[in-house]
Parts: sequence; structure tokens; C-alpha cells
Amino acid sequence: MKILAPLRHSDEVDALAAAGAGEFYCGIAPPGWEQAFGSAAVHRRSARSAGVPDLADLRRIVARAGGRPVFAALNAPSYPAGAIARLVEFGRALVADEGIAALIVAELELVLALREAGLASRVHVSSLATCRNPGAAAFFRDLGVARVILPRHVTLAEIEATAIPGLEWEVFALNDGCTFEEGTCSTTHAFRPYCLDDRVAEAPNRVDERYAFWRWTLDNCGSQTSRGYTLGPCGLCALPRLAALGVASLKVVGREAPLTRKVASVRLAAVAVAAAARGGTREHVRDAVVAERGAPELCAGAHLCYYPDVWADGLPAPRGARAPAAASAPPCRPAATEAGHGAGGPSARPVALSASALRRGRPC
Repeated sequence: MKILAPLRHSDEVDALAAAGAGEFYCGIAPPGWEQAFGSAAVHRRSARSAGVPDLADLRRIVARAGGRPVFAALNAPSYPAGAIARLVEFGRALVADEGIAALIVAELELVLALREAGLASRVHVSSLATCRNPGAAAFFRDLGVARVILPRHVTLAEIEATAIPGLEWEVFALNDGCTFEEGTCSTTHAFRPYCLDDRVAEAPNRVDERYAFWRWTLDNCGSQTSRGYTLGPCGLCALPRLAALGVASLKVVGREAPLTRKVASVRLAAVAVAAAARGGTREHVRDAVVAERGAPELCAGAHLCYYPDVWADGLPAPRGARAPAAASAPPCRPAATEAGHGAGGPSARPVALSASALRRGRPC
């Protein structure tokens, strides 16, 4: 399995490669896009905060990648009239002229148009296309695409059922959760997603507290450990099982994040990959991650798990973790942070810590 690292500038390539990245992905808009289509998104996230500045810098990214594949995201969930033809020609140029290995695409009309243009084998179906069952996987395989990126919230059992032969599979490994299923969410994020402003009652009951805590973990716990690691959603303990399922790529989220966060995340994923490559079990991988990152209490309750069903038969505490208690404080005080962009649900992640405990949390 390769670690897929996010980037937004060529200056980030060397540090991410040194940390263990085997692939890169970025977003870029066609020249003249804003003049033609205004603020319409090209690659889901903000072109200014998460996009590569121009084609010249994209060429530098490909050159500095040193043979590691670079993927370009054209994965907005919808496009204005006239944009598809423009994006097909742009995608063709990215592949033929700029050295881009594949295009990450969500919108079905664009997927079909790229197929008609003979580019299906260079398409990675975005998680926003919400492929989460074998029927959907077979549909995309029949179109001739190369890879499918599974949504954040799928369980390991669902991955096992969905990951049919004939496709590469990519899964989320680190950072940035989301309250809803991103691919079918009714918000566009253009006017600030309403999920970010959702708050529990003034006098929260137990359900409200569980929901508040779960939301906090999805938003990377608003902080990081004293060792510089983000306390966000994490799927690293599932690496041995993901490898057995044929997963090819582990996605680290955060194109718009500071380089220090990206490098730390890739480095942490590399620790987990190395532990799994040595034949480590889920416990070995988790203990290696905790030893590097810290914050064992959040692993003790599977609070950060992308794939909590990896512990379906029991959840032994990691080395160094205190037994979680209903009123114990998390390792970090919550603080304002960038919005997450993933999916899941309160029932997917067991919660032991309360919302009132969050307010008493201590800084990292």
C-alpha cells in the first residue's frame, strides 16, 4: 500500500516524499475558469486555499515527484452549463502534456465524457461519487476507470463486499471527518455548511453529549498533540485488514493544511505501514501509532476510528492508556480549527467522554 499525500505547491513535494509519500494529489483549475464560470468549484475545495497556483507550478510538482504518480482532482459534485467540455479538454492536456497520472472525478457526466474521450483508464472515481456496494463498483469497472476512492464512513465489511476484482481501491487513512455523507450531502460548502453550525442544547442530555464529542473528534479535536500530530479521524489500525482486502492507496486528507501537518500525517502513516509490513497485527500497528503520536486515551475508546469495526471482537487498551471514564478529560482542549470534510455517524464510534469534560479539557 502506498501513502497518498495532499499538496498545493511544488515546495511541499520534497518534504512529503521524505516523510514517506508514494503518491501525490492536488487540485488545479483550468486557465480562465473564473472568468468563464465565476466561483463555481473545479475540485471541491477552495481554489485559493487548496489549489495549485498555476500550470507552471504543477509541472514543477511532477518533476520533483521523481516518478511518484501525481493525481489532479477535478471532483466538484456538479458543474455549470458548458463546463464539462472545458474540463475534458483540460483533463486531456493534464494527462498528455503535464505528466498527470490520473484525474480524480466525482460528477458522473464528467466521468462519462472522459470515457468518451478515451481517458477512462486515467480516471480515479472520487469518494464524492459514493461508491459503497459491489453493484456501483461493477458499474464503474465497466466504464473502464482505474481506481475507486471509497467514502470515509464505509465499514471494513462493506469494503470487503465492495472491493471487487478489476479495480484499484483507495481508502481514507487520516484526518478530517464529516457529519454527513459527503457525496450525498445537500450543502455545497459555498455558504458555510450548516453541519458546522449545528449545536447541542443549552442543557444537553446524554445523546447531545455523545453527539458533541463525536463532532469534536471529526473536526480533528480542534488541536494536536504536544508532538505535533493532528488528533483527527484515523484508520491506521485497520491496515493489516485493508491490505488483505487489496487496498492499494491510503489517503491522507488536507490539501489546504499547513505543510507541517501534512508532513506529520504522512510520517505517522509511514510508521503504521512499516509496522504492518513487518507482519504486525492491528494491536501492533495501534501501539506503534500511539507511541509516535501520543494521546492513547482516544485510541482506548476507538474515538478516532474511521473503521471501528476492526475492533468488533473487543477493544484492548493501547500501552500507556488510562481506562476511559465518563467524565475524564480528553488529552487536548478543543479550539477553533478548519472544517472537516468526511462522513460518518454517532452510532459508528463508541463514546465514553462527555461534552462537559470537553469544556474542562487541558491544552496539549
